[in-house]
Amino acid sequence: MPLQDCTIYTDQDRREVRPHGTIEFPCAGYDSVYSVDNVSRIPWHWHEELEVIYLYSGTLEIRVPGRSLRMNAGDSLMINSNILHEAETSGTCRLQSLVFHPDLICGSENSVFYIKYIQPLISSCAIDCLQFSPVDDTVPESTQCILKAFEAFSKGSKGHEFTVREQLSRLCFLLYQSHESVISETTARPDQDSCRIKTMIHMIEERFAEPLKLYDIAKSANIGERECLRCFRRTLGIPPMQYLIRYRLSKGALLLTKTSQSISEISISCGFDSPSNFSRMFKRTYQCSPREYRNRNKEQRGQARRPVII
Repeated sequence: MPLQDCTIYTDQDRREVRPHGTIEFPCAGYDSVYSVDNVSRIPWHWHEELEVIYLYSGTLEIRVPGRSLRMNAGDSLMINSNILHEAETSGTCRLQSLVFHPDLICGSENSVFYIKYIQPLISSCAIDCLQFSPVDDTVPESTQCILKAFEAFSKGSKGHEFTVREQLSRLCFLLYQSHESVISETTARPDQDSCRIKTMIHMIEERFAEPLKLYDIAKSANIGERECLRCFRRTLGIPPMQYLIRYRLSKGALLLTKTSQSISEISISCGFDSPSNFSRMFKRTYQCSPREYRNRNKEQRGQARRPVII
C-alpha cells in the first residue's frame, strides 16, 4: 500500500477529522521530513486512532498534556487513542509513522480482542504516550514490530495487510502485557482539562488576529483567569498568552512562504500591533528575520511536502 500525503484538518475541538486508511483497512502510513527551515512543528490535535512513530534521523520533541518526551534517532513511540499531542523539531528530522484504528486489530468492539486487551489499553489514564529506546544497541521488540509493520505497509506486496495487522497486534499485546498491572488499577481518563483546553485552543485559533486578552480565553471555557492559567500549565506546559503568540508566529511563517503579502500586512493579519513587534518576536523564535525566512524558503515553494499526523 503506498504511503500517503496528509494535511492536518481538525474540527472545533482539535480532533483530526481526515480518516487514516480506509474502512476496509483502517491504517495509513507516512514518511516525513521536518526542518526549522521549512515546517518544524505539528500543532496540537488528537484522533481516535493509535499512532506509532519511528524516528529515522534527527531529534523530535513530543508533547502530551502534562509532559514531553525527547526522541532521538532510533527511538520509537506510541501515542494512545484520543490523546491530545503536538511535536516539534529544533533541527531536521525524518520520521516514519503508522496511524491505525483499533478496529484493525479487533474487528469489532464485541470481539475478545477488544474487550480483553484493546479497550483496557486505550481507555487507561496511565497510558498516554510510550517511548521505546535501544539499550546497548539492542532494538526493543516493540520497535521491531513497528519497523516490520511499516516496511510491509510501504512495500505494499501481496498480503502485506496480514503482516501489518500481525505486527501491530503483537505490539498492542506487548504494551498490554508490560503495563497490565497499571491498566487494571486505572479507570477511564479524566477529561475536564482536555475538554477545556480543546475549547480554548479552538477559540485562539479562530480569533488569533483579534486583540485577545487572558479574560477572553478563559471566558471561552467558562472558567476564571487563574484556572485558565493553571489549566494551560497543567496540560500544555505554557501560559495561554504564550500559546497565542506562538500560534500567531506560526501563521506568520506560513504566510511568508505561501503568499506575497508584505511583512506589514502579515503582521497585522496575525494580530501583532506593529511590524517591528512581529519582526522582533519572529527573530526570537526562528533565529532569523521574517525577510530572511521568506528568502530562505523561496526555493522550496511549490515542492511536494508530506506532513505526518501525530
